[in-house]
Amino acid sequence: MKLDDPQAIKWLWAGGLVLLAVVMLVDAFVPHHPHFEGDGVTIDTLPEFFPLYGFLSGFVMVVVAKALGVALSRKDNYYGDD
Repeated sequence: MKLDDPQAIKWLWAGGLVLLAVVMLVDAFVPHHPHFEGDGVTIDTLPEFFPLYGFLSGFVMVVVAKALGVALSRKDNYYGDD
């Protein structure tokens, strides 16, 4: 099965969503200790903070990479006609 096959893409999406659900389920049972408690910030003790933070970080990296790809791309004949 090739990765560009529509059936493979559906399986990859399903596998990724199952993996995300498993990570979030496991994270619900892990005790979290606040790292910035002295500053009055306790957002890192909320359940599911770390999986969501990782997902949002990855999403931002993909968006920035796409924007850089568009901004830095050149036309096919940039170096002249061959």
